[in-house]
Formats: sequence, structure tokens, C-alpha cells
Amino acid sequence: MQHKNTRLDWSRMATEPDYYIVTFETDRGPFPWTWEIRRRSKPMGVRIGDSGYQPQTAAEFAGQRALDDFLKAVAREERRGR
Repeated sequence: MQHKNTRLDWSRMATEPDYYIVTFETDRGPFPWTWEIRRRSKPMGVRIGDSGYQPQTAAEFAGQRALDDFLKAVAREERRGR
């Protein structure tokens, strides 16, 4: 029964806006912008992100694409568990 609840949690995380992107400036040279995927419900345990963007909008765009790919992978893993 506990496994079933875990699957439901994964399904909810894949469909609700639990994950989001943050961008921040690192003051590192001419390409200071970084993006990172974060989760609202609890810490992820790993950092997923990239740096070296100029301007901030480029970091936002790259981060959003990575978040979309990440959410698709989470959904695939959830479907595989069924």
C-alpha cells in the first residue's frame, strides 16, 4: 500500500507547479547569470542548473527548457512505475 501512495505523490509532483526556475547573478565576468531548478514542497537533494548566461533572459529561457525536459522525464518515470 505504501508504494501506491508514493506513485500518487510522483504523479502530483509531475502535474502541479511544484518545480520552478530561479535565476541569479553571480558577478562572474561578462556572463554572470545562472539558472537553477527548485522544488517548493521539499528540497530536491541535488542541484540542477547551469551558469554562463548573458543576459538574464537567456538564463531564464535555458532554465525553462531544462525544466520542461525535467518534468517530462519525471512523468515518464511515473508511468514506468505503473
